[in-house]
Amino acid sequence: MPLATFQTNLDEIAAEAGVTVRSAALPHGRWGFYDHRHRLITLAPDLAPAQYRSTLAHELGHAILGHVGTRPKQERQADRWAARQLLTVDLVVEHTTMQVEVTELAHRLDIMPWVLEAFADTLTACELRSMLDAIRAKQF
Repeated sequence: MPLATFQTNLDEIAAEAGVTVRSAALPHGRWGFYDHRHRLITLAPDLAPAQYRSTLAHELGHAILGHVGTRPKQERQADRWAARQLLTVDLVVEHTTMQVEVTELAHRLDIMPWVLEAFADTLTACELRSMLDAIRAKQF
C-alpha cells in the first residue's frame, strides 16, 4: 500500500476549503504560491512527488490559516500546518530507526526534509518523549 494512503488527502482539503489547485510556471524557481484573493494555489510543473505533496500541504496551510503575503511567521505556521497534515507520531515511528538521518527518513515518508523539521517543532514534550521511547523500543 503506498505511503500516501496513510496521509491526509490534500485534494479533499483544498476542495472543502474552496481552493483551486493548478500547475503553472512560477518565477524565481519557486515550487508553489498561494493567492488568497483568488483562493488559488499554483504549483510548479514537474515537481517530484515529495516536492509536490510537501509544497501543496504548505500552500494549503496558507489558505486554511488565511494568510495574505509571505512573512517569516506565516511561513513557519504554514510549514507546521503542513507537517501535521502529512505526518503523525505513529507514522514517523514506523519509518524510523535510531541510525536514520533526516534526509533518508524524509525519503521513506515521501516528503521534503523541512516537513520533518517543522513536525518536530509542533511536538509537545510528551509526544516527543513517547516517540523517542517507541523508536528505542524498536531497536530491541
